[in-house]
Amino acid sequence: MALPFSPGCLPLPRGGAPYRGPGAALARAAGNRGVATLAQRGPREAPLALGAAGFPGLSLDLERERARVDREAAERSIARVGLAYLRDERSAGAPPSEHIGAMVEQLRQAEQSRPRVVKAELIGPVSLALQLTDEQEQPLAYDPPLREALVQHVALRAAWMHDLIGSAGVSALICLDEPFLDALGSAFCPLDWEEGGDLLARTLGDMPGPRGLCTAGAPNWAVLVAQPVDLLLFDAYEHGAGIVQAARSVVGFLERGGAIGWGIVPTDPSALAQERTETLAQRLVSTVEYLAAAGDLTPAQIGAQSVVSTSSGLAHLPPDLAEQATALCAEVAAAARAMFGLDS
Repeated sequence: MALPFSPGCLPLPRGGAPYRGPGAALARAAGNRGVATLAQRGPREAPLALGAAGFPGLSLDLERERARVDREAAERSIARVGLAYLRDERSAGAPPSEHIGAMVEQLRQAEQSRPRVVKAELIGPVSLALQLTDEQEQPLAYDPPLREALVQHVALRAAWMHDLIGSAGVSALICLDEPFLDALGSAFCPLDWEEGGDLLARTLGDMPGPRGLCTAGAPNWAVLVAQPVDLLLFDAYEHGAGIVQAARSVVGFLERGGAIGWGIVPTDPSALAQERTETLAQRLVSTVEYLAAAGDLTPAQIGAQSVVSTSSGLAHLPPDLAEQATALCAEVAAAARAMFGLDS
């Protein structure tokens, strides 16, 4: 499914920006051709908490950012998750109300301001399986039945979020956040790339489109471009070189209608303080030019199927730095559009 907007090298920062009232983030969408990212209010609305909440046997320690699952309680209840999944009972994907207060308030505002698209981020099944542990501190990734329940749980949660956003009269873009996807290359990980890619593909395939995927670390482009996904967001600030090495696969993804989210704006506070708009824009354009030279698309064509993003989520930043990263994202996008000749 194609994206409900034309990427056109628009700014689309990652999630986690601090909540400053129902209209703050959505108001900025008017200057972003109607594309808004939901803000969050506190750790209960972070991708991990929002994604994990309601899973059978789960207890959340938000201060320590830990989530533990009582294995016995989970095994007693996962059949209910499976049945709701088979029946496509999207209402079963609703999280507890304390995790969605800011989201609901922003969507009420969206009924008036009417951004064209609202993006929301949700923890993906691979990272969830690696972060959730049982009483013995063993990740649920080691347990095939619980891994399967996580796929079903995330798919239901994503479908519920899609419907909630749609009820405000706007298009939804649900992005799975996979901060630990690069762990699949480690010898100590209970999942390999084939198993992790399968979990991801089945979850994305069950989600109503359009679908996005946010990664961290060095992307495995061969696996990512094969996913049923419309937008791939990656850390281009630290790991931009790898995309040129995978040019043939990436260009094929773009030719099929996919879009790339270039996380060229750093979210490390020290790097954010040093970087400038022109430097980051030129760095982005140069990488795109190398990618174009290795493939069959022009730089302008690749730029037209790109968005400019932050290297990771913004939740770890103080509010002023999160705002700075968001503003820099818009400035870099404007400069890059001019370099690609997209404004004309």
